[in-house]
Amino acid sequence: MQKLFFLLTGLLSSFFIQGQTSAPIDVYLKQGIDSIRLDNNTVKIKRSPFTLIFVYNQPEKFNGVFVNTSFTKDYYKLAPSETIKDLNYLPQKVYSEHKFNPKKELKVNPEFFQYFGYNPSSNWNKFDKIIEKNGKVLAYRKVKNFYLVNEKENIPVEKMRFSIYMIFEVIDQHTGHFFNKEIYRTKAKLKF
Repeated sequence: MQKLFFLLTGLLSSFFIQGQTSAPIDVYLKQGIDSIRLDNNTVKIKRSPFTLIFVYNQPEKFNGVFVNTSFTKDYYKLAPSETIKDLNYLPQKVYSEHKFNPKKELKVNPEFFQYFGYNPSSNWNKFDKIIEKNGKVLAYRKVKNFYLVNEKENIPVEKMRFSIYMIFEVIDQHTGHFFNKEIYRTKAKLKF
């Protein structure tokens, strides 16, 4: 069984490395044997756990992504030309997290973000697994629960009844003291 797992992981890694785009990061949702690229689309998924796969195409420059997960469309409805409100304060609007994703969750809140990054030199990250291959980094994050921050309630994926709106934001935090530059943004709506 373990050999099969490593074989499938290797095959998936090759697929994601070869299917890359010019974006600094690509995000995929894997559920069962199906994998879908999350790129300004609506995805109908089953009420069962899934894995988000982040392909860092330029890991030497960008090794993290800000993710907002919400029931509302506040960030989701923004046109590509519109700036995210409070872009300069995005790093301050991030929830603290345990390393290595022990709760297998996404935090749901209309305003705040999670930061899915990694630091290879200190073996610190917010993923279940990291694979480095051909100058790219694949980071896997299993999702079994949605944690509703305001309500302090944990909902298993199997019981989710509402659509989820997600945005994925890559910024350059090195452009000045309180100035962040948007590098890349994509979004997805998950329908259950």
